[in-house]
Amino acid sequence: MSLSAADVSVITVNWNGRGHLEVLLPSLLPLGPGEVIVVDNGSTDDSVEFLRRRFPQVRILRNQRNLGFASPCNQAAQAARGPVLAFLNNDMRCHPEWIAAALPKLESAACVASRILDWEGVRIDYNGSSLQYLGYALQRDLGELVASVSTPDRVLFPCGGAMFIHRDVFLEMGGFDEEYFAIFEDVDLGWRLWLSGREVRLAPRSCVYHRGHGTFQAHSLPKMRYLMHRNALLTIVKNYDSDHFRRIVPLAVLLALKRAVRCSGVNREAFYLWHDTATRVLEAKDPQALENLLDAFNHLVAVDDMIQLLPRILEKRRRIQAARRRTDAELFALFSDPLRPIVLDAEYMAAELDLIRSLRLDEVFCTEDFVRALDTAPSLAQERLRTARRELERIEQQGLAAVLHPPAPVHPRPRWRRFLEVCREEGLAAACRRAWRAWFAA
Repeated sequence: MSLSAADVSVITVNWNGRGHLEVLLPSLLPLGPGEVIVVDNGSTDDSVEFLRRRFPQVRILRNQRNLGFASPCNQAAQAARGPVLAFLNNDMRCHPEWIAAALPKLESAACVASRILDWEGVRIDYNGSSLQYLGYALQRDLGELVASVSTPDRVLFPCGGAMFIHRDVFLEMGGFDEEYFAIFEDVDLGWRLWLSGREVRLAPRSCVYHRGHGTFQAHSLPKMRYLMHRNALLTIVKNYDSDHFRRIVPLAVLLALKRAVRCSGVNREAFYLWHDTATRVLEAKDPQALENLLDAFNHLVAVDDMIQLLPRILEKRRRIQAARRRTDAELFALFSDPLRPIVLDAEYMAAELDLIRSLRLDEVFCTEDFVRALDTAPSLAQERLRTARRELERIEQQGLAAVLHPPAPVHPRPRWRRFLEVCREEGLAAACRRAWRAWFAA
């Protein structure tokens, strides 16, 4: 029996998004869905009153606070009446064929992803999926011109911002994992669907237009990046088979710690001597340095969260693996770009490549593109050179000031004067070593 729009329950999650709903609903309701459910996450604007006044046919589920994306979607799925669920972000505008073009593919697949374009319909926002082996996902062809890209038929995961799925399948799979709050819950669901023997397909004529992360504009970037780092870890813990779990999950934790050190602005060689420490970064109030330092903490908190959640996540892993119907090898082609570098830094990438080879993951994923990217990646040495030059300039300025405005002679000579003399005669490294020994001798 063919599906129709009347079989579809459209679900959208809202948080202070009245301005988005004013555009979304007039484009959605004429498509004839069986019902539209808006889950309001404790909005403090007049979203709920606006819906009741302007769109009384919309079902409203109210939460007292912001529960993210995964939990409200599951809440609405339980309450939905239709056999098909359609999840749609509130900052979208629907093409007239959004529902009609998706349903035929849904008759032969468990889940169908819509194609997402920018607000003008010129560039791609989602045209399929790409998963990096550490769990970091991307939307394929992001920002590319629509006319310049091809469209895959089968994708690893849909974008939760515009997708269709059979309600019974969604409930059987446990819906979106509510541990995620938001970000990558759709990646995890798609991976689990494929492992269970089902398929996710892309319907390119089922289009929506995206205003552009309207919901997350109200959230701080550090919060989003924290969720991204943490949820990537949760996803690979749950879904890799035993062999890849043993090799990749410990590697992911080690590389997260290395990224934390990198983002902190501290490096091993200079930390003990004269390089800026986290304290000086905070005192300087440099916005970029502060953002990097926050990202370092995000990596650490993400790992700590994974450790705290591990008993529950491992229980979920046991259920997922027990229901497995496909091998990892069958799914790796759907990853699209598993060795996409997530940090374009030569030192980090070289260390990652060594670990990949040590764990024989180069037998699983082709490293050719990664090696080419490594050859052109900038090095931390370049940043260290810039830092050294800034320090030297500061020292030279201090020295010039001392020459123009010499202090009254005192004995013994100030340490900074001795430091400058050694620096000029023997170099900065020698001056630092002497200063270090003098400090402890004192």
